[in-house]
Amino acid sequence: MAVINILYKDLDLSKSELLYDFKTFDAADWQTTRNCPDWEITPEAIIGNVPENSAFRHGQIFYKTPVAGDIVLEFDARLIPPSYHDFVWLWNTQLEKESFGSGYLGCLGGWFNNLAGIEKLPNYDSVAISPSFEIIPGESYHIISGRSGNLHFIVADGKMVTYFADPASPPQNEPGYFGFGVYQSNVEYRNLKVYRPYCTSHEWNYAPAR
Repeated sequence: MAVINILYKDLDLSKSELLYDFKTFDAADWQTTRNCPDWEITPEAIIGNVPENSAFRHGQIFYKTPVAGDIVLEFDARLIPPSYHDFVWLWNTQLEKESFGSGYLGCLGGWFNNLAGIEKLPNYDSVAISPSFEIIPGESYHIISGRSGNLHFIVADGKMVTYFADPASPPQNEPGYFGFGVYQSNVEYRNLKVYRPYCTSHEWNYAPAR
């Protein structure tokens, strides 16, 4: 896709280092945590199925190898009908530091009102919330999300949905985990690519128009 503008940066995935290209998924590479639903890993997809009788209707799954510093996830997500809200994914997550981890959680179609946003762990503070287009069950959405420096962002179907600058972003040398989640919904994740983003900065120009 075209270069993505994130505030004062331009992200170019075509020039970014491709760390992982999951053409297929292997269950041995992934670990589940926290009140997990029935995760199913097929060669083509990671699927979170929340049982109807489950006391906990959320869960997370992470790739077992952490990545330090800037990271961008590119993937496709689809709600499995009749589920109607919540794609969830995570980056720069520290599983061992807190009982619910630290890091960042992106969500599309969530908060029971089709909103999009980013939460900061471990307290799941809503640091960026924006209106979102309606998520239609059964349709696939292309998502690009993650971190460049202190900027964290969500792009969906080529549209910048939300971002925020966190001056307390983890140090570049601190490894963190990436993965997916479910909340009150059954979701299928496919075609995951993980990048070390290539970004260039641009300066604001406040010169008067002539």
